[in-house]
Amino acid sequence: MGDLATPAEQFAFWREIVCETWFGLWAERTGSGPFQATIELHGISDVQMARAHLPEHRMGRSGSEIARLSQTAYCLHHLHEGAVHGVYRGVEYEAGPGDLLLFDTAEQCDSFVISQPVKATILHVPRHLIDEQLTALNRTQVRVNGHDGVGALLTGYMALLSQTVSTLPSEAMSTASSVLCDLAVAAFRPTAPVDPDQSGIRHVRLTAARQFITNNLADPELSIGKVAAHLKVSRRYVQKLFEGTGSTFSETLVSARLDACYRALTDSWQSRRTIAEIAFAHGFNDLSWFHRCYKQRWSETPGDTRARTCGPY
Repeated sequence: MGDLATPAEQFAFWREIVCETWFGLWAERTGSGPFQATIELHGISDVQMARAHLPEHRMGRSGSEIARLSQTAYCLHHLHEGAVHGVYRGVEYEAGPGDLLLFDTAEQCDSFVISQPVKATILHVPRHLIDEQLTALNRTQVRVNGHDGVGALLTGYMALLSQTVSTLPSEAMSTASSVLCDLAVAAFRPTAPVDPDQSGIRHVRLTAARQFITNNLADPELSIGKVAAHLKVSRRYVQKLFEGTGSTFSETLVSARLDACYRALTDSWQSRRTIAEIAFAHGFNDLSWFHRCYKQRWSETPGDTRARTCGPY
């Protein structure tokens, strides 16, 4: 914002373009002189990471700011330098270097005051990525120590990503985003009450997800998004369901397809069907990949399986 002529213009730009649009906050100055804030954005799949240098000023969020937001999100701040204090959810807080702060842009914030110029890394996480996990936690903490426990893991990972995000290949972004979300939730887990019904709900949903996969193996476009839509939950929730079993969604889907193909190849009533027909009928659309997966799973080719169990025809 150094190209803007006056401190008033610099602050107006910051307030309207960054605070109101991105954070859903009103902002007001607490000092005079040049207002020099910088923010550098990077996308990590659906998560945005910002490196920010912020001077002293005061912010907050009322219902009118929330109403203007096109998308609500969780904002996680890791402070490197400076000091902030404020009131959120009726709780007063203070934070300094090393601390983590978590805010929900769908909730009002009485005040967020930067009392000493701040350097921070800020994550802007769309609600659907972690909302179910945080809602289940009944989170009451605003601040977590970033020097200990999971907080230290999260701050370390954020620092590493901040240094390497510009060089990450696109195929790694989703994994990086997933790890960030998991650590963010885990960092604020200590005060969460245990809900005895959660494991039962997860089991029911996992069973329903597996049944949906079984019923739709022939669909080559079957995806985690389709399963999520069927269960009426987020994609991230479905991902977590399968990760809890020790396998990813993709691994579970391929395994189910290979099992179905094996049963068809060993069924004498289906001996007239070609191997390609069986593979395509169960959702594979690349025969060379199907053969590789099959041999890795069963230690023999599809033709070997058929010859061994059904004989020549």
